[in-house]
Amino acid sequence: MAANLECPKCGSELDVTGRGPGAIIRCACGNLSAVPKRSYWASPRGVALALGVFLLCPCVGVLAAIAIPNYNKLPVRSKQQECKANLRGFYAAQRNHNAEHGTFEPRIVNGGFIPERGNRYAYFTGTGPLVTRDAEEDAVPVDAEGVGVDRSRDASRRAITLADLPAWVSRQVGVFGTCPDCYVTMACAGNIDIDDTVDVWLISTKPLKDESGEAVPPGTPTNVVNDVDG
Repeated sequence: MAANLECPKCGSELDVTGRGPGAIIRCACGNLSAVPKRSYWASPRGVALALGVFLLCPCVGVLAAIAIPNYNKLPVRSKQQECKANLRGFYAAQRNHNAEHGTFEPRIVNGGFIPERGNRYAYFTGTGPLVTRDAEEDAVPVDAEGVGVDRSRDASRRAITLADLPAWVSRQVGVFGTCPDCYVTMACAGNIDIDDTVDVWLISTKPLKDESGEAVPPGTPTNVVNDVDG
């Protein structure tokens, strides 16, 4: 605590040595003054706390800059689960069909798996026509080799066709080779956020490569165009 206090009336210095905060001192001019209480922020602990807050704030800002965008991506990432689950369903159905018939089947009517309604992604097992889902009851063409985005309850969803996929991706979709040395590669694609990029995944009965070029084993959904991190 300071050893002196200035009288607010006459300006004389008042000796406050040994007097606690709030103690009353009479000046020679007759004015009464109280010894002020120490400011917490002026104390050593207060200074240390202020310094800590000052140093922490930039860190908090950095953490927020990282955490908030990732938090905002969570609902979009959850939509990707639909795609991965349905691709696994297609893969299992194709494996079963191959075990029974010795070949793979791009036509979904014969393939043994059709995704449930409400799908945000379009699914492709070949280059043929898609089952449209623009109404509650849409016919399923016997030659359909995929399922379009379900827009029956939400017309704002973007319709996706095979032409919306990058050419290097669409060329991989379908059944290739002569069975029993054949394989099938299937895709899903959807516009699941507010930009124009289409999120694209592949699954195959042969090894694939992901977006970064890493090898992916058969039966594993592979994100080749990521609409979330872009």
